[in-house]
Amino acid sequence: MQVKVYNNFQGLDTIQPQWDSFVESVSGDICLTYDWCRIWWKYYGDRRKLQIFVFRSNDKLVGIIPLFFESLWLGPIPIRAAKIVGSDSTGDQLSVPIHSKYTREVIQRFFEILSEYDWDILHIGPVAGRYKHYDELKNACEKSFGYSHLVLSESKGVQTYFKLTDTWDAYLAALNRKERTKIKRHYRLAYKAAGDKTVSLVANCATADNLEEVFTSFVQMHQEHWQRLGKLGHFRDWPSARGFHCELAEAQLRQNRLCLMQITLGDWCLGYKYGYIFGDTYFDFLDARSDRKELANVGLGRIVYSEMIKKAIREKAKWIDSMRGKYKHKLEMGGELFPTKNLYVIPKKTVTVVRVRLFRLFAWLLNFFYYRVWYHKVAPKLPLRRRALWNTWIRTCGFA
Repeated sequence: MQVKVYNNFQGLDTIQPQWDSFVESVSGDICLTYDWCRIWWKYYGDRRKLQIFVFRSNDKLVGIIPLFFESLWLGPIPIRAAKIVGSDSTGDQLSVPIHSKYTREVIQRFFEILSEYDWDILHIGPVAGRYKHYDELKNACEKSFGYSHLVLSESKGVQTYFKLTDTWDAYLAALNRKERTKIKRHYRLAYKAAGDKTVSLVANCATADNLEEVFTSFVQMHQEHWQRLGKLGHFRDWPSARGFHCELAEAQLRQNRLCLMQITLGDWCLGYKYGYIFGDTYFDFLDARSDRKELANVGLGRIVYSEMIKKAIREKAKWIDSMRGKYKHKLEMGGELFPTKNLYVIPKKTVTVVRVRLFRLFAWLLNFFYYRVWYHKVAPKLPLRRRALWNTWIRTCGFA
C-alpha cells in the first residue's frame, strides 16, 4: 500500500480525471470530487491545515481521504480536530471514497500516518445515508484504532432519497392515487392561471452561454421567496455561499454535471431547480419558486420537483439524493428516509477524553440554544437585522 500526502491542490490537477473516475466507481458523492474539494477549500479553508491522503495498491488508486486539521474553542475548552474536506459550511454529506476490497488496508495505513499528527478527535462524516460500506469502515476503524482509541458511531438526522423508475409514467404509477391527482391538478392550475392553454411549460438547463444570467435570476428568486417569509435564504444564511456555488457551477458545467434548470410557462418563470448529475445519482441542492399573485394557488413546489424528476429520469439516473432533512412533500412524492451517520475517533487519554466530552457538551448547548431556539424560532420574530450563521457554530455543529 503506497500513500502520498498533499498539503495543497497544486499539482493534483494532473490526476483530476483519475480522482473523479475513482470516486464515481466506488459510488461516491459529488462533494468529494476534485473540483468540489478544491473550490470548497478555497472558500472555507482559512486557518485550517490541508492533508490529502491518496492511497494506491500496486499503482492502482484505491482510496482518497481529503482531510484537514484545525484548532477549535468553545468557552474555555480547546480541541484539535481532524475533519473531512466539505464536512461543514455547505450542508454536504459524503461517502468515503475507498475501494471496499482495500478498506482495512487503507484505514490501517491511514492510522499509521495519522499517529504522527497531534489531534484530539477525528470526525468522519456526516456519512451519506446510502453509503453501503459504512459497517466495513467502522469495523476497520475499530480494528486499526480500537486498542488505543475510542471509536464512536452515531446516527444524526436523516437524508431523503428517491429511487427512480425508467419513465415518468412509471414513477407516477408508483405513487398513491391521491398524490398522482395532486400533481396533475397543480399542472392544470398553472395553465389555468396563465389563461392560455396553448403555451408550453418548458424546463431548460443553463448553458455556458447563459449560466451567469440564469444563476443570478435563480439566486434572486430564491432569496426573495425566503425573505418574504421572514428568513434569510440559503445565500445569506451561509457565509460565502453565493461565491462558492457560482464558482462550483461553472466548474461542474465544464464536466457536464450541472443541472441548473429554469422552468417557464409562456412568459412566466415558475421556478428553478439547482442540482448536479454524477454517476447514477442526481444531487438535489436548492430550488426557487415564483411568488406571483396569479400563481398563489398553484403548488409550484410540486411542479418544480416533478420537472427535476423528469430530468433525472431522462439522464438515466437511478437515484435522487435530496440532501438532509425530513420534508412532508418529499415523502408524499415518493422519497425515502435514510439515517446519516458519524464516526468519531478519540485517543484513549484521560485528559483528552474529558476535554473532548466537555467540548461536545458545549457544542450541543450551542446548537440547541443558538441554532434551534434563537436562530430558527426567536430571531425571525424580532425586528432586528438578521445576520449569517455564526462561523463558530458552523465549524462545531458536527460535534454536537
